[in-house]
Amino acid sequence: MAPSSLSDTIASSAKVGVACGAVGFLFGGTAGIVKGVPPVLFGGVSALQSFALGATYWSCRSTILHAWTPQHQTPSDLIIASSISGGITGGAVGLLTRGRSHAIPGAVMFTLFGFLGQIGYNAFTVERVADVKTGPGFWKRMSEKSFSPVKIMSDQEYADMLNDKILKLDVEIAILDDRIAALRKEQQDDSDQKPSVGAEK
Repeated sequence: MAPSSLSDTIASSAKVGVACGAVGFLFGGTAGIVKGVPPVLFGGVSALQSFALGATYWSCRSTILHAWTPQHQTPSDLIIASSISGGITGGAVGLLTRGRSHAIPGAVMFTLFGFLGQIGYNAFTVERVADVKTGPGFWKRMSEKSFSPVKIMSDQEYADMLNDKILKLDVEIAILDDRIAALRKEQQDDSDQKPSVGAEK
């Protein structure tokens, strides 16, 4: 879902920018060490550029999605928004940091990055959602193996199992009641026969 207010957009864009800036600082510092330049300075410049790229891209993308489709966003909407945001971001940051000659190449490159990145993300998330909806989970699959000592049951299966156990208990109780009644009858017959035997003597 797109952010519902300007403050949400700013907060989320700042978080993305900070994350990108941290990654940029690590890469920039490493590149500075390799090139023999001060790593902190090189990493700081790279962090600022990465922060600008991440924050600008996310704010553009969030604004576009919220303006177009605030409620229901299709994969095509995400691809279009990511591509446009990538182009705006690459062109603007390239223009501000490297001059006019880098504006168009930056726009084209980041449009492609946004397009391909969103396609890959859509394919990954759709596949995972499909697996969750259509396929059994890991523990469900393991419980269905022949060597598994346990079985995962649904609520209906568990209720059916309890009903079967209750039915078996009712049958066993009925059998016990019949046996008790038979034993009482035998005892009653024995007690009735004893006086008659004494009278015959």
